[in-house]
Amino acid sequence: MARDSIHKAVRSALENDGWIVTDDPLNIESGGVEIEIDLAAEKFIIAEKGLSKIIVEIKTLNRRSLLYDFHAAVGQYIDYRGILRDENFEQILFLAIPDSTYNLMNAKPFYNRRFLENKINLIIVDIINENIVKWIIN
Repeated sequence: MARDSIHKAVRSALENDGWIVTDDPLNIESGGVEIEIDLAAEKFIIAEKGLSKIIVEIKTLNRRSLLYDFHAAVGQYIDYRGILRDENFEQILFLAIPDSTYNLMNAKPFYNRRFLENKINLIIVDIINENIVKWIIN
């Protein structure tokens, strides 16, 4: 499967934030279907006294149109979340998007409502400086 153009920058941003990438990509078979989710990572969090584990799907959301790419990303996220639940994965699923895209989407209530009602967790990444700007847990 082809990697998203921001894959390397998102991976670097996670590593710069102290995450250890454990899978790139994470391959899962469920119900006769094989999928590839972009990254799995873990980080020891002292405040939580334990290991936090995440799975990250990366999307640029600017290939055809923002709305079209948004629809595809939401559908993919929901499918992946279901597969992770079916296979008893303990990691939390996130959708990583560039901060420039998030700023465009954040200006329109439509996108925020869909993220919230579909319980989509987000990692907002500064692609140029390769750092995490914001975590949003829905």
